[in-house]
Amino acid sequence: MTTTEITRDNLLLKGLGRPVPLNAIDWKIKQQNPSASDAQVQKETLETIRTLVDDGLFRLGDVNKFRFVAANRPLDRSIHKISHRYVGHYDDPRRWMFSAWMKLTDKGQQLALSLEERAIDLYREHEVDARLLDPPNARADAAACPDHRMGVGRRPPAPRRRLDFSAIGGLQEASRL
Repeated sequence: MTTTEITRDNLLLKGLGRPVPLNAIDWKIKQQNPSASDAQVQKETLETIRTLVDDGLFRLGDVNKFRFVAANRPLDRSIHKISHRYVGHYDDPRRWMFSAWMKLTDKGQQLALSLEERAIDLYREHEVDARLLDPPNARADAAACPDHRMGVGRRPPAPRRRLDFSAIGGLQEASRL
């Protein structure tokens, strides 16, 4: 899976339930290309926006009073407006962070939900694999221990796990300590 596909999938998942601001797109590009220059990040961010909107996965617009308002101008004009503020004032993020928003279209919503379902299925498969590696009588042995109420003879709880959607292709698991 290419970094462009990973970025696209992450933005689709991020768009479930809420519009995605320009700064989130910029951050995802930086996350996938940590050694990229500012100019490269800006170019990739604008190309990502154009592609996602051209593919019919997102609509461009603004958020006003907590509601998404779709832009009525052509895509080229919207990209030019975003570029003017984003590239022209990149050193002052407050001027561009929330100057453009993207909201999933119905097509984008369907794709995002299928990605989410696939990620959950992969996670469940991983959980089943992890349980197979757990000794079968470990819990029964701990419960049979006369001092189980005080924690003597019990195994420490397994660390909690959460999904890391930054690499949907490989679906990484991150453990919290």
